[in-house]
Amino acid sequence: MSKPNRIKFLFDQYLNNLITKDELAELNQCLQDNEDELQFDEVINGYFDSTPHSFHPKSKAIGNFVWNEIEREIEKVQPKQQKLFSSLQYVAAAAAILIFLFTTIFVYKSIYPKDAVQKDIAHDILPGTHRATLQAANGKIYQLEGSKQEIIADKNAIRYKDGALLEKEEQIQDFTLSTPKGGQYRLTLADGTKVWLNAASSISYPSAFSGKERRVRVMGEAYFEVAHNAQKPFIVETQAQEIKVLGTAFNVNAYQNEGVTVTTLVHGRVQLNGPNLSKPAYLSPGEQAILNRNAFQISPVDVSANTAWKDGEFIFTATPLTAVLRQIERWYNLEIDYSGIPEDIQIHASIQRDKPLSTVLSALEKITGLKFDIEGRRVKLMK
Repeated sequence: MSKPNRIKFLFDQYLNNLITKDELAELNQCLQDNEDELQFDEVINGYFDSTPHSFHPKSKAIGNFVWNEIEREIEKVQPKQQKLFSSLQYVAAAAAILIFLFTTIFVYKSIYPKDAVQKDIAHDILPGTHRATLQAANGKIYQLEGSKQEIIADKNAIRYKDGALLEKEEQIQDFTLSTPKGGQYRLTLADGTKVWLNAASSISYPSAFSGKERRVRVMGEAYFEVAHNAQKPFIVETQAQEIKVLGTAFNVNAYQNEGVTVTTLVHGRVQLNGPNLSKPAYLSPGEQAILNRNAFQISPVDVSANTAWKDGEFIFTATPLTAVLRQIERWYNLEIDYSGIPEDIQIHASIQRDKPLSTVLSALEKITGLKFDIEGRRVKLMK
């Protein structure tokens, strides 16, 4: 094993609490040798990011580990005085490494001043959570508990999925479930249909379906798993179209600022109608319809890219950067300045939706070569 690799091995053993006393003595000796110290410095630097936005996530763990290691060794020394000399040597070696680590961190912090780092951390923005409001036709407004994540529509009551009662209802009435930017929520309708509501979206529905159809209205984005009922079709209204189904799973994206309405079919069959369309369009599983002006464009797609949001993931497949940023804007409750952002950049990426904003923007910066600046909850292209 080469010397640099040996040093890395010893350091990994140390960080993982697997190092023996002989190995620790060897690692300590590396610190005393000038040539080895340079190699050790390269190993240490490998544990730190070059980005100025934050310390490497291992830096805190490294410091905590070394302090805990010293404390454990001191505890071992106190009841065993006969081993005082060898134990103190072990502690001294750990202390030497601690000093070296803190020296490295100090140099890192001197490059990126403390106040600048704190500013970056303070400006980091956490992802969205489960939160929504429910408004009844009688004017009552309910702030839904985020920890519950889902409500159940019932003609006699409003309750959470876990059975907790929100309020009893004496009569059937209409409700509107709304999520803000940075929010999402789930809903089970009276017929058993399940709905996932994305950020900055709403669905209007009755507490029970009467008549010959089941009709709801959506603004924004929602994913449906429709309960089958051949005698009572399920109809989803958006501003630009109607989706008619019997029992199926599909996603509809009808945000006004997207300029188009996108329907993606997972399984089953749907019929698409519009007020200015001469005839309906039909989708088969794995197909997507884009309603642009007065025409549908139907094509096969990877449906996971359009439904991954409900499972906590962004999946972008040749997605224009501006469309990517609009999704990020809604999920992180931002205001994005789109001036200067190139229209021709397409993104291929998969990013978890539970990451802080800095992580997501850092990934986009690496993909695009662009730099973004965060001021409060406003994001703009750095010039």
